[in-house]
Amino acid sequence: MALIKCRECNEQVSDKAKACPHCGVPVKGSMTKRHKKWHERTSVTLCVAAGLIIVGFGFIHVITGVTSPYELPFDIVLKESFGYRETFINAEKIIALPYSAAKIKYPISCKALQSRNYIESGRIFETRMTRRLQENMEAWQAEFEKALNKPQRQWQEKLLGHISGIKSDPEDPSNCNNRGIALAKEGQYEAAIAQFTRAFQRNPVFAEAYYNRGLVDLEIGQLGQAISDFTKAVEIKQGFIESYVSRAPVYVAMGRYEEAISDFTRIIENNPDAVEIYFRRSLTCYANGQYDLAWEDVREIQGLGLPVPSGFLTLLHAASEKQE
Repeated sequence: MALIKCRECNEQVSDKAKACPHCGVPVKGSMTKRHKKWHERTSVTLCVAAGLIIVGFGFIHVITGVTSPYELPFDIVLKESFGYRETFINAEKIIALPYSAAKIKYPISCKALQSRNYIESGRIFETRMTRRLQENMEAWQAEFEKALNKPQRQWQEKLLGHISGIKSDPEDPSNCNNRGIALAKEGQYEAAIAQFTRAFQRNPVFAEAYYNRGLVDLEIGQLGQAISDFTKAVEIKQGFIESYVSRAPVYVAMGRYEEAISDFTRIIENNPDAVEIYFRRSLTCYANGQYDLAWEDVREIQGLGLPVPSGFLTLLHAASEKQE
């Protein structure tokens, strides 16, 4: 048996003793292990649990604003791939938006809602929703233009050239272009396209021939080719506003809203008094889910004392409230 000094009173104490007989302080060599407090015991567990929860959110969508099949006030849907985009989904907010805007702003959320049948899915549904939006926009545009009491030009009147300027030389680019105009006005669209094509083949920088062919493309429903021709015209001739005016509605019809907005903006920059373009841009911003920009154009129009279709204002107001 060995003796050690008590750390408290410095008296000699057996190293086998559990406590000093003089002062009662536990002997160092036989001191029992101190019990950890609860937060010391659970800190690692809490960190691991928190980490697992965070990782878990990478695999699921949490959908609020619905009643799940388990009668909970929320639902959980597995993600198609790991990630943290759109983990928390507000179903009420998304369902209240125009479908095209919701699909652009919340593409993953829309898929999650469709997988649980909270909104319809499939090509037929998407086509129907897109067509409904297009019909609404066309109706509002017609209502607005009627209020302007501004006569609408026929597409043939937009063709650039002079029928009376046809020359004797059949290979002259201007002659080909003018002959194309005459054929287009007669309804001979394929022949007109051939003449416009011949015009810029002989003069590769003949922007008007590309533009004219684009108008005929539109008339026969070749939207992609029309976009290509209008784009070529503005590439050749910077500031060719007629091409922007004709191309922007095609972008809208194709659902390419960002490009349409860009074209409308160019037109307005060139002609700040083109109030009908402000309205077209407002409609396109609405379709694209850019409600603040849509309201800016609406206020611009109202500031000029012009009426904005009430049906459009109602839906724009409702969509804006859901976004806030």
